[in-house]
Amino acid sequence: MATTAPFGYQKDEKDHNHLVIDEVTAPVVELIFSIAEEGVGLHTICNRLRKAKVIKPSFYKKELFERFMDEEKMYDWDTAYVSQILHNPVYAGNLTVADKPTKTMRSKKRQYIPFAEREVIYGTHEPIIEQNRWNNVQKILQSRPPVIGESSSGYDNIFRGVIKCADCGSAMLAKVEQKRKRNNVLDKTFYCCTKYRKFGKEGCSSHTIEARTVHEVVLADIQKHAGQALTDRKAMVTDIAERLNLQMSADREQQKKELRQCKQRVSEIENLYAKLYEDLTRELLTEKRFQMLSARFDSEQEELTAKIKELEKSAIADREQLSSIEQFAEQISGYAGITELNFKIINQLIEKILVSEPVEVDGQKIQRLTIHYKFIGALETLE
Repeated sequence: MATTAPFGYQKDEKDHNHLVIDEVTAPVVELIFSIAEEGVGLHTICNRLRKAKVIKPSFYKKELFERFMDEEKMYDWDTAYVSQILHNPVYAGNLTVADKPTKTMRSKKRQYIPFAEREVIYGTHEPIIEQNRWNNVQKILQSRPPVIGESSSGYDNIFRGVIKCADCGSAMLAKVEQKRKRNNVLDKTFYCCTKYRKFGKEGCSSHTIEARTVHEVVLADIQKHAGQALTDRKAMVTDIAERLNLQMSADREQQKKELRQCKQRVSEIENLYAKLYEDLTRELLTEKRFQMLSARFDSEQEELTAKIKELEKSAIADREQLSSIEQFAEQISGYAGITELNFKIINQLIEKILVSEPVEVDGQKIQRLTIHYKFIGALETLE
């Protein structure tokens, strides 16, 4: 209903209240989200847009606001506007309602409503950014824990917002130890529990782990799953489904058979009800006998109805989970053959990485990492 469409969209010529993708400006929105997925800040995004000579949104309104347009500043992107684009649900195909309402009918002052509290109507138009991807960017924007010594060391904390303490759930802080006489900054860096660093042993234990270890373990696990997805995706999907105790093939057939039998019996009971009532009206059956049989059928029908709901719910959950596994296999297959990790790969594939406190087993120090992948969760604990 606004006068102009959001940047990246235009008004539908056939329906003034419907948005359609603007083929000219939508790629700019796509580019902004793509850079944001790398985990960089708003200033960095603006600098990249300037260097790439990407025209800022106000230039496209030049014909409307000629007097406000300075061509020397057409590439001068503003962090506030970039933030607005990245947070706006409109790019995922959704609309917000009354996000800046007036305080009263007579007042022109606007009231700010936080993004999380705004009412959203989903699926109102074609998205520029797929919903899962938009959600992922919101998560990236919300989690940017610091790295001690990052500015002087140049360590790129690609696991920020993802790596967490397995015991207290706090973020793991990256610490660059400059005193370590090692050439690679990765070998000077380790992770420790943020809560431990703040409160000591009263808060948690350190859960210290070398950054090099995290990089190597996670890379190897992604390479393994990506290779499986590329060579035999069907076998990989079946294997993951079995690990997650998902109903497969023969089990699903048995489930379908049981569901058919339950529905068939419910139909039979309905017919028996009709026959009972007919016998009652023809005085072939006493009222007492009718009530007794009716109660028995009622009880059986309630049990069958509950079982049908349970079976249907289970079948839907299994189908959704299987679809999620297939999505995971499709996504991770694109990373077969990678030799190093970056922030974008981590945040596209992984929900969280849990680091346990080292323990001694048979005289050896063992530390466990649990990788929770997106779509499927944790498959195994790595040591």
